[in-house]
Amino acid sequence: MNQHTFPAAPRRVALYARYSTDMQRGESIEDQFRQAERHARQRGWTVVARYSDGAVSGSLSRAREGFVDLSHALASGTFDIVLAESTDRISRDPEHMVRFYKTASFNGVEIHTTGRGKVDVLTLGLSSTMAAIYLEDLAFKTRRGLEGRIEKGMSGGGRSYGYRQGMDARGVPVTGLLEIDQVQAGIIRRIFRDNATGASPLKIAATLNAEGIPSPSVGTKRKSSGHWKQNTINGNAARGTGILNNELYIGRLVWNRLTYSKNPDTERRVSRLNPVGEWQVAVTLPPTFIQRERDSGFGFCLF
Repeated sequence: MNQHTFPAAPRRVALYARYSTDMQRGESIEDQFRQAERHARQRGWTVVARYSDGAVSGSLSRAREGFVDLSHALASGTFDIVLAESTDRISRDPEHMVRFYKTASFNGVEIHTTGRGKVDVLTLGLSSTMAAIYLEDLAFKTRRGLEGRIEKGMSGGGRSYGYRQGMDARGVPVTGLLEIDQVQAGIIRRIFRDNATGASPLKIAATLNAEGIPSPSVGTKRKSSGHWKQNTINGNAARGTGILNNELYIGRLVWNRLTYSKNPDTERRVSRLNPVGEWQVAVTLPPTFIQRERDSGFGFCLF
C-alpha cells in the first residue's frame, strides 16, 4: 500500500426477504435474513437495511410494501448491494424483475443472491424465464386440482354466504367441503321470501341494515364491510353474483363461469365472462341439503 492508496470501505448491503402465502411460515423471513447476514459477513459486507414482505405473491409489486420501499431506496445512496435468497424472492414477474434490475444498475446498486452470487444480464434472463414458467405451471396445476375438486361436488373457491368450512368425522377441516351456517341460511331464506312477495333488493338491504344484521362483507377490507347493499342482494344474473343469483343455494355449483387475469397496469384481477359452453356444472350438495319449499310461492330450491 503506497501513500495514495486507502483501504476500501465495507460494502453496504440491503437485505430483502419474502414468503408467499399464509400457509407458509412467517419464520421464513428470519431464516432468509439469517442466511443473507452470514453471506454478507463472510464477504466483509455491512448490512445497513432490511426489507421484507409476508404472505404476498412475488408476482405483485405495488401490493408489497417492503418491495416498494426497497425500490424507492435504490436511489438513496445508502447501500451498494441488494441481497436476497434468490431473484424470485425479489420478484417472480419478469417485467418487474427487469425494471428493478435496471433501476438498481442506474443507481450503481448491484443485486446478489445467496445461492448464485452477483446477478448479471444472463442470470437475470434465465431466472426470469424460470420464474415465468413456474407461474404458468402453478396456474395449470392449481386449475387442474380445482377441476378435480369440482367434479367431486366440492367448492373450488371461496365460501359463499350461508356456508362454513366443512369438517370430517374427526373434526378436521376439509378443503372444499361446505357445511350450512344455519344463522346465515335463515337470512338467505328470508331474502328469497321477501323478494318473492314483492320487496325490492334495495328495500331488503335497507331493512337488514336497519336491523343491524351483518352482511357477507363483514370483517373484510371492503368499504361496505358489514353493510348490505342492493347489489349484494341482486348482483349480476349473467355472472351468477348476488344472493338471488347464486345457484349454489339450489345445489348447483357452476365453475369456470369467469376467467380472471391480472391487469398489468393496476395489478388488480379483472374478471371476464366465459362462453356458456365452457361452464362446468356439478351437483354439489347431499340430497338432504336441498328441500323445496313448496308453499313459498316462488318455486326455488332452498335449504
